[in-house]
Amino acid sequence: MTDKIDRLRSLDNEKLIDVVKNYRQYNYDTIIRNAAIGILGDRGIDKEQLKLTGNFENQTYNIAENIFISFNRNSIIAVVFYILTIITAILLPMFLDSEHLEIITLTFTLITVILYFVFFIRSFINQIDFFKIIGQHPGSGITIIFFFIGVPLYVFLYLYYRNRMKEELRLIK
Repeated sequence: MTDKIDRLRSLDNEKLIDVVKNYRQYNYDTIIRNAAIGILGDRGIDKEQLKLTGNFENQTYNIAENIFISFNRNSIIAVVFYILTIITAILLPMFLDSEHLEIITLTFTLITVILYFVFFIRSFINQIDFFKIIGQHPGSGITIIFFFIGVPLYVFLYLYYRNRMKEELRLIK
């Protein structure tokens, strides 16, 4: 750990400020960030100055990270309802012969489909918001593709966009 702190001491103020602001993108922990803040403090740049100049935290990263977390949560819930829809729409009718159970199955399937689409749309909105906040605006073509291909291949699209969004998070400066 002292080796890393010694390396921090050798950096100029601009690079230290970059470490303070973007420590998560560099996969540094808060110990390294606090050490950089301490070194800057010794050089006459305190937390207040960092905050006033917008260099204490990367607000774009914070907002994008919150949207990414919301995207993950909504997508996982959508996947659960997607699986429940498949189970109730395909598998349950194979094993049920009663009319009353068919009505219950149909009702449950309808509810899971509606809930799937609610969380599907919420995750889609999160995805659009994420790319807007980082300055990338997905075109209308991606919107159409996501909606038509997204339903049957939702799990694969979720995995693709989750990985892409993780990469984009690391690149935010």
